[in-house]
Amino acid sequence: MRTEFSIVTIVKGRLRQLSNLIGSIENANLCPKELIVVWMAPPCSESLMTSQHFAIHHKFVANEPLPIAKARNKGFQACITDKIIYMDVDCICSPELFDGLLKSLEKKRVVMPQVRYLNSIPEHCDYHALTTQAAEDPAKPWLPLNHDIGFENFSTLTFAINQADFDDVGGFDEAFHGYGVGDMDFASRCEAEGLSLYLIPEEVLHQYHPTFDPPINHLFDIVNNASVFKRKWGRYPLEQYLKQFAEEGLINADYHEAGLRVKRMPSQDEIYAHLSSKRF
Repeated sequence: MRTEFSIVTIVKGRLRQLSNLIGSIENANLCPKELIVVWMAPPCSESLMTSQHFAIHHKFVANEPLPIAKARNKGFQACITDKIIYMDVDCICSPELFDGLLKSLEKKRVVMPQVRYLNSIPEHCDYHALTTQAAEDPAKPWLPLNHDIGFENFSTLTFAINQADFDDVGGFDEAFHGYGVGDMDFASRCEAEGLSLYLIPEEVLHQYHPTFDPPINHLFDIVNNASVFKRKWGRYPLEQYLKQFAEEGLINADYHEAGLRVKRMPSQDEIYAHLSSKRF
């Protein structure tokens, strides 16, 4: 009997990326029972997108934007199966991805694939044609495959989890808004709940989008979220970014003693001066 599973993704603007994601899911060896697409902004014509291979259920709030954590929780809450795969809208999955994730998914375990990076947003979702163009991130350490790894390596790009475990962890904390830190909080709570993180050899390809190093375009999100994280866990996350922000005079340098505060806003020129040359 075929294992039933759901896929959740959230969307804010990236319509071509969404089309590529759906196309790659349609080309996978296993089809999901459903794809839940949560729209973070008011609906548009693509909010009625369908597939001949599986049901697509669109979820949105018509009159207000949805924050990331709330959008993810809304997607998980809508799923009708017990096994759920979350996929970032920038992902293109390999045909074998879902086989690998479901084969390794067990109670109290989160499963992640490998990730390689594309240097563009492709016009099509042909995984086998695109895989020759994808590159690994050289800054990331080598990790053992088909093996447990530490939750410091957790990423929300793609992961599989049982609905019961997601509920036990409490989903994503909606006190976090915007960039990054909410993922680290979710990983910390998974670890505290006794879950393990398992890495498989199957992979996803990540469609390119510009990034900033450090991400001063997300200054307020990082400062606010880092303060929430510190109150919960007793330590600051993203220390490498906070140190760089302090060096550039964007935040106070004595934040460990006095707490985080924004000293000034970066200019548009400063932001674009930090546009990363990396293609991932």
